[in-house]
Amino acid sequence: MKENFKEVYKTYDPIEAKLIAAKLNDESIEFDTYGDFDLTLTMDAFNTSISRMSLDQPIIFYVSEDDYEKTLSLLKADNSPMMKDDLDY
Repeated sequence: MKENFKEVYKTYDPIEAKLIAAKLNDESIEFDTYGDFDLTLTMDAFNTSISRMSLDQPIIFYVSEDDYEKTLSLLKADNSPMMKDDLDY
C-alpha cells in the first residue's frame, strides 16, 4: 500500500467493489485496494458476498489523505435514476 493512504471503504460485495473502482477512476482519484482478488482461483468457494463474509475476506479501498473527504462525499452520493422515489403509493 502507498504511503499516506487511509482506508475509506470496505465491502464484501465484488460487484459493488467494481462499481466503486469505476467511480473513483471516473473522478481520477488515485486509490489502492486490498483483498480484491477472485476467491474462486484460490479455493473452492464462490466469489460472492456471503463467501467473503464467511471467510472474512473484505475488499478494502484506500485513498490519499488529500482525497479522503472528496471520496467519502462521492461514495455517499447516489446518482442512480433507479433509486428515485417516483412511485405512486
